[in-house]
Amino acid sequence: MGQPGYLRVQLSPRGSLDDFDHWRLESFKQTPWATQQKYFTAIDDPDPTKPYRSEVVYDINNVDAVDLDKLLQEWSSPRATMTLLLYKRLDFAAHRGKEIPPDDGIVVVNSLTPENNTEVLEDYHAWYRTEHIQKLMQIPGWRTGSRYQLLDQRGECAEYAGPFMAVHQYDRENGLGGSEWTKSVVSEWTKKIDMRMAKRPHRRVFKIDRYAIF
Repeated sequence: MGQPGYLRVQLSPRGSLDDFDHWRLESFKQTPWATQQKYFTAIDDPDPTKPYRSEVVYDINNVDAVDLDKLLQEWSSPRATMTLLLYKRLDFAAHRGKEIPPDDGIVVVNSLTPENNTEVLEDYHAWYRTEHIQKLMQIPGWRTGSRYQLLDQRGECAEYAGPFMAVHQYDRENGLGGSEWTKSVVSEWTKKIDMRMAKRPHRRVFKIDRYAIF
């Protein structure tokens, strides 16, 4: 059995938005190495550090089966700038019966860059698995959470991607910013982790436009 993972296709339109949307929804088809596909549109505030406002993402059953150079050649279009990012999965958690994303769900993506030394990385992994994910699961509307390590990337690479990434799905109505969310970000262990980040977390928020299960 292969290493599960995640493929992000980050997109920014060139020219007509209508042409871009039609191309986006028609050009990314089922692939033999994917188990699920989702289409995202950004709902966070635009700024120069967040140039990609659309994504097509794939849950992958075997990262070794993914050829980024081939995909970039097949998918490149004058309708969009594009970056492909390939990750291997480190962790997955879900509330029972909540694995399938809701049609109007919210996805929060955090790109993280801990200091690159063994002690810091071991503490980061332990913090996430022992404390952080447990607190996130208490937030109203939380559905699933996955954590990944970046393997490779191709394309424009116009937006920062850290070596680690967390992806959490929520219902449209959720407790982000509320009391349970606050508990997840103010613990002493979390403060220690934050102090040992080499770069500030890069946070994105998307809505789910549609999804397919293969």
